[in-house]
Amino acid sequence: MSWEEAVVVPRNFRLLEELERGEKGIGDGTVSYGMDDADDIYMQSWTGTILGPHNTAYEGKIFQLKLFCGKEYPESPPTVRFQTRINMACVNPETGVVEPSLFPMLTNWRREYTMEDILVKLKKEMMTSHNRKLAQPPEEGESGEEGYTALEKHVAFFDRNGDGVIYPWETYQGFRAIGVGRLPSAIAGLFINMGLSQKTRPGKGFSLLFPIEVKNSHFCIHGSVTEAYDKNGRFVESKFEEIFKKHARSHRNALTYKELLQLLKSNRDPGDFGGWIAAYGEWKLLYELCKDENGLLTREAVKGAFDGSIFRKLEKERLSSSHKKKEKRRR
Repeated sequence: MSWEEAVVVPRNFRLLEELERGEKGIGDGTVSYGMDDADDIYMQSWTGTILGPHNTAYEGKIFQLKLFCGKEYPESPPTVRFQTRINMACVNPETGVVEPSLFPMLTNWRREYTMEDILVKLKKEMMTSHNRKLAQPPEEGESGEEGYTALEKHVAFFDRNGDGVIYPWETYQGFRAIGVGRLPSAIAGLFINMGLSQKTRPGKGFSLLFPIEVKNSHFCIHGSVTEAYDKNGRFVESKFEEIFKKHARSHRNALTYKELLQLLKSNRDPGDFGGWIAAYGEWKLLYELCKDENGLLTREAVKGAFDGSIFRKLEKERLSSSHKKKEKRRR
């Protein structure tokens, strides 16, 4: 008889233990999970991630899942649903739900099983002979971004549970995912959502949760920008090319920090102090995260910032680096 079988840990204590372990980091870093809403006293809604294992059709992709722990958890298993589109034998292709009848861990659930166990087991399922070579859905649809404009794709990276709405804790999680420190991420989550929430919710009442609606992100386009987005948030190739034609003097396809400052200065709207600050913060962060070994911000990185793909690349690199470090320590 295990300790937990002898002493039944109350539901919320058990979930607090899981939350603490999730925040500390799990195993080799290829799976992770955390609460969606820090104010949820019932601790029901969670988001998990799995880094696709090497030498499989899932390699190089980050899969997001939603786990819902009802009031019967851990006596009963959580419901598990992939937010990222995936082709996997135990997953309903239409809804993304992990079917209990096809995933024995949920069918034969035991109280001592955890969300971590579920994520680790799903990753192992990806490596089985009947899953590892399955063709996967097109990458464009991975995060439910079909029909999104470039700006909406940029913003959607921070929609960590894929429901079309971004809360401050998701903004925090997004910044942490690309390597920003805890304090700056917390500040970003607070001020970005406070500043942009109401703009994306025209006609709706004020909310203390400061949600940002992805589909209305074009209402947040500020002044003092390069105009590489049009008024609807669509990418304007000609305006993007002007960035490098006008300012990339030292290197044809990259910007130095000095050239970046000149770019910002040339795009300032007189009297638009808020736009100046916002533009400087955005470009400064991009430069610090994406500059190469020579201190250059490449054309590829800048273009990736406009549609959010650079954020996904940074997150993958960070997870991969964490995995390698932990593997190295084990040897």
